[in-house]
Amino acid sequence: MSHPSRKGFTKKYGQVFLRNREIAAYEVDLLNKTHANVLEIGPGEGVLTGVLLERGYSVEAVEPDHRLSGLLMERFATQIKAGRLSVNPVSILDMKGISCDSIIGNIPYMISAPIVFKIFEFDFKEAVLMVQKEFAAKVCAKPGSRESGRITYSVQLRADVEYMRTVPRVFFDPVPDVDSAVIRIIPKYVDPEIALKKADELLRIIFSARRKKLGTVLKDVKIEYASLRGEELSMEMFIDLCKNYQKND
Repeated sequence: MSHPSRKGFTKKYGQVFLRNREIAAYEVDLLNKTHANVLEIGPGEGVLTGVLLERGYSVEAVEPDHRLSGLLMERFATQIKAGRLSVNPVSILDMKGISCDSIIGNIPYMISAPIVFKIFEFDFKEAVLMVQKEFAAKVCAKPGSRESGRITYSVQLRADVEYMRTVPRVFFDPVPDVDSAVIRIIPKYVDPEIALKKADELLRIIFSARRKKLGTVLKDVKIEYASLRGEELSMEMFIDLCKNYQKND
């Protein structure tokens, strides 16, 4: 079976290809086994896809590169015919109205943030994603810690996230300049008093002047928050601040 040019794909999408089946199996092991339907983002040449099918999952694989989607259709023709796999040659960023049990994927470094926020538009129970290590550390940082940032609060407002393990760069081809990490995302209840777009706008304001204290950046901020900087807020503090900000908007 011939392989499409990896150089062209990597240049366009910032994707690298997982070469270690044990890592793929580890990712699948993190899924709730009672969940039957899986949306796979960026299956590439199908290492993760193959493990999912072997474990009995029903898979929709979203692969925007037509060379790779064609490869998947050839490799898994039997499973496609049996109705256990569908290959959708589109970008996950263009999809709407998705409902599934689980989302999984080794996603391109260049568009990790857009993909993470895109899946929050979908109806799903869990997601297991392989992302760049530094991105994972920021997303999973404890709010209020030195490692936290704008994306920490924005993601954790919407979901519980967990850093599962580091994946060394040597397990990918071509070998990237950075290591990767597996994270797990579980969507959570969002207080109806929180308008997410306004919350994100508040984060933009706070972190565009991250060295300044909140009393300088925001109007009518509670006195107990005035001397703090954005990254010093706990998630509970940020939610409270967000509600107050939106009431005064």
